[in-house]
Amino acid sequence: MYYLIEQGASELSYMYPWLLPCIFGLLGLSIGSYLNVVVYRLPRGLSTREPKRSFCPSCRAAIPWYFNLPLIGWLVLLGRSACCKTRISCRYPLIELSCGLLFAGISWHFSYESLAVQSLLCIWAAASLATFCIDWDQMVVLSSLTVIASLAGLAIAYIAPWFNDADMAALPWLSLLGAGVAAGAGFALFKLVAFLGGLFFGRKGKKFTNCVGWSLRENDDGSDILLRVEAEELRWSELFFEQSDKLTLREVELEGYGRQTSIQLSPTELVLSDGRRIPLEQLVSLQGTCKSWQLRRAAMGSGDAWIAMSIAALLGWQAVVFSLVAGSFIGLFWAVITRVGCAKPMPFGPCLLLAALLWLFGAGEWLNLLYA
Repeated sequence: MYYLIEQGASELSYMYPWLLPCIFGLLGLSIGSYLNVVVYRLPRGLSTREPKRSFCPSCRAAIPWYFNLPLIGWLVLLGRSACCKTRISCRYPLIELSCGLLFAGISWHFSYESLAVQSLLCIWAAASLATFCIDWDQMVVLSSLTVIASLAGLAIAYIAPWFNDADMAALPWLSLLGAGVAAGAGFALFKLVAFLGGLFFGRKGKKFTNCVGWSLRENDDGSDILLRVEAEELRWSELFFEQSDKLTLREVELEGYGRQTSIQLSPTELVLSDGRRIPLEQLVSLQGTCKSWQLRRAAMGSGDAWIAMSIAALLGWQAVVFSLVAGSFIGLFWAVITRVGCAKPMPFGPCLLLAALLWLFGAGEWLNLLYA
């Protein structure tokens, strides 16, 4: 049966080369709609199964199926919910469109591969897209998504051992072993970089002779939080890479909470010296005085190691090296855009994934031609 399906797909691709990419693209739009559920619910600890029907994030009303059609629903509603007329972020149709284009691009670029390989590539792309969006929004990498992407990559290494190395065409088990070793090495490399970076560059701070003023507030467009200590202004997205990062203010006079020996700020909460924890989302702003501040953080988010693992499992160690270098350039370019106020800051994980997509769609071949 599978052979007949493959044979039929091959004949259709030969007769109508645009047909399968269109089918994959439509499937990608539908998967993108589900990814919106994943991106919203998983970081918040919500089930993606219950409730089964999508709901309005504002008033929690269930969304009818005819308003939940990929792209079409958002366009028909003109970007506002039907229930309470709240503005619907353009992120939702963008995720659907991105997934559709990725699936169509995979089908077109890898038309010479079997349907099984194309489908596994789409699974890798969908899991990576969800990882990209969650990391961008929450600065959190969910290992479950990267494991799904890694398993898809390992499956391709076994059923299509020639995917990364033509010499492995007749050695599926050896190809699988190589992909597993590459995935482990990519994970270990980034963990080592994160550890050494945190050891040598993860601490910064400043002491003052007298108490100085400090404040914490959202910037004007609401895209980031700004911490101002005396004349220095620090962006929240540049201070913290992951949940374990901490910023400590000492000898603090905190408006509304009195004098504190020290307070500790993390990406999500404020911890007072008596142990009380206050979620930042409950605070409009904070201000007071302090005598010193110290930041302790990782030089690179440990979640990036999981992303590197998923890249290596599919594309090999060369792609991990390329993603590290190219992702750094993408990050620098985006930092410039951020500085001029055109966008919100982007964590390094999405930069890695963008570079990996470049490799997937031929960057390795371009480099070979460049050095040929």
